[in-house]
Amino acid sequence: MKQYINKNFGRTSLCVLSFLCAICVFTSCDDYLDVTPSDKQTAAQVFANKAGFYTVANGIYDGLASDALYGKQMTWEAVDLMTKSYKTGNSIQYMKSLAANSYTDSYASPVLANIWTKAYELIMNANLLIEQIDKQHGMLTATEADILKGEMLAVRAFLHLDMLRMFGPSPALGIDQLAIPYNESTDVFAHDLISIEEAGKKIISDLDAAEQLLQQDPIIENGPMMSEPAGDESVQLRYRQYRMNYYAVIALKARAYLWVNDLANAKAQALRLINDSKVQQMFPAVDPNKLLANTSNPDRVFSSEVLMGIYDKDRNQVYTDYFASTAARTQRLQPRSDYITGQYGLFANLFIGVESNDYRYQTQWEAASGTGAEGHSFIKYKAIDQPDPNDEDSEYYYAKMIPLVKMQEMYLIACESSEDVNDKVYWLNQARIRRGLYDLDMLGITAYYTMYWGYGYGNIFVSNEYRREFWGEGQWFYFAKRVDIVGYGVGAGYYYDNGADMDVAQFDVKPPLPTGEMK
Repeated sequence: MKQYINKNFGRTSLCVLSFLCAICVFTSCDDYLDVTPSDKQTAAQVFANKAGFYTVANGIYDGLASDALYGKQMTWEAVDLMTKSYKTGNSIQYMKSLAANSYTDSYASPVLANIWTKAYELIMNANLLIEQIDKQHGMLTATEADILKGEMLAVRAFLHLDMLRMFGPSPALGIDQLAIPYNESTDVFAHDLISIEEAGKKIISDLDAAEQLLQQDPIIENGPMMSEPAGDESVQLRYRQYRMNYYAVIALKARAYLWVNDLANAKAQALRLINDSKVQQMFPAVDPNKLLANTSNPDRVFSSEVLMGIYDKDRNQVYTDYFASTAARTQRLQPRSDYITGQYGLFANLFIGVESNDYRYQTQWEAASGTGAEGHSFIKYKAIDQPDPNDEDSEYYYAKMIPLVKMQEMYLIACESSEDVNDKVYWLNQARIRRGLYDLDMLGITAYYTMYWGYGYGNIFVSNEYRREFWGEGQWFYFAKRVDIVGYGVGAGYYYDNGADMDVAQFDVKPPLPTGEMK
C-alpha cells in the first residue's frame, strides 16, 4: 500500500491562507516530493509545475482525514456522541458534554469550533486550487485540469453540505431559515449567512459543474482502480474511491436534494446509480462468501460499495483506543449493555424479533469481554491481518478506509423520496436484502409494513436501517435532524427503535454556529 508522507504548507503571497492540511502523496515513500518551507514560497512557486497542483490536492484530501473532520469527529466520535448513542458516565469531560448536548460549555465548544474551522480552511484551500487551475497554461493537460477542478468543486460542495447539515437548522422546519456562509472565493473576509434553500442551490450548482468536469474520470470506464499503477501511469488518476469521483458526485447530489426537500430530484439521482448496470458491477453489494467466513481479512466497512471514503493511516487505533474492551474507561465508547441484541435494540425488528442474520450484526459487533466490559463492542474499524505479515507495506486497501458515501444510502434515499408507500416499502426491502435480511415479501409481512407506514411508523423503519448501517460513520444524526417522528416533533432528534415507546430519547440536533467565516 502506498505510503503517506506528511509535510506542511504555510502562507502564500496570493492570499492570507495557511495550507495546514498535511501533504498526502499517493506514491511510494522513496518518491516523495521535496517541498521548500511554505512560508518562503509564493503561490507562483507552489504552482510552478504539475506536482505542485497535486501536492495541494493531496493535502486537502489528507485534511479530510484529520481528527477534526472525518478521521474522528465527523464520523465515529462527536457526531455519534451527540445522538446519545453511548454511555458516558465514566468518560472524559468533552465526551460527556457532547453526549449531554452541552454544546456551549468549555469542553464541547472547542470540538465543534475545530470541526467548523477545519472545514472552512479546506474549502478555502480548494478555492485557491480551483483559481490556480483556471490560471495555469499547459502544466496540466485539459483532462487533468478538468478532473482536478471537478474534484475540488465536489470537495467544496461536500464540506458546505456537511456544515449545513451539522450546524444549520432542520430543513423540516422550512428551507428559508438562515443557515451557513458559502465561500466561493480566496478572499479573506467574513461572509453573510444564507438560507438552507440558497445554500442548497449553491451546493447543487457546484456538484452539477463537478459532474460535467468529471466526464473523463477514469472511474467511468475502469472502476475504482484501487491498486498501484503499472509503468508510467499517473497515480493521481487511480485510487478513485479516495477521491471525489464522478459517481460520488451523483450520490452527493441525491443527498443534497434530499436535504432541501426536493424529493423528486433526490430519487432521480439515487436511481441513476441504482439502475446503472455498470455501477452495480463496479460497486457491488458486499459478498457474504468473502465476508462472513473470513476471520483474517474481513471487509467490515463493505468497501466494494463505497463511492468515496478517506484513507486513515491510524485507523487501527480507533478500535484499540476507543471501542475495544481493553480501552481506557474514560474514552471507551460503548452503547448500553442491552442495546444491540435486546428486545428493543439495534437489531430487533418490530415484526420479526432480533435479526441476527444481518451482516452488520455478524461482522461489526462482538460480545464485549474483559474487566468492566458489558454488552457489545463496535468492531467496524478493528485491524485486520496483512496478506503478507512479513511485508509492512502489504495490506488490503480497505484496511484503512472510513466510508463517506456509499451505495446503500442510495436505496434509503429512494425509499424516503418515493411518494407511494408501496414504493417506499419496496426500496426499504431492497436495502434489507443487500444486508442479508429476509425478504419481506417472502415472509409475507409486506402488508404490515405498508399498514404501519400509514400509521406514521415509516420514519422509524428507515431510522433503524440508517442506524444499523451508519454506526461509526455519522450519517444517522442527519437523518434524525430532518425527519418527523410520531408524537415527538420535526427535527427534534430521537431514539425510537422499532416502534418501542420505552426506547425514546431526544437529543439536540442543532449545535450553535461557531464564530468565524460569517458576519
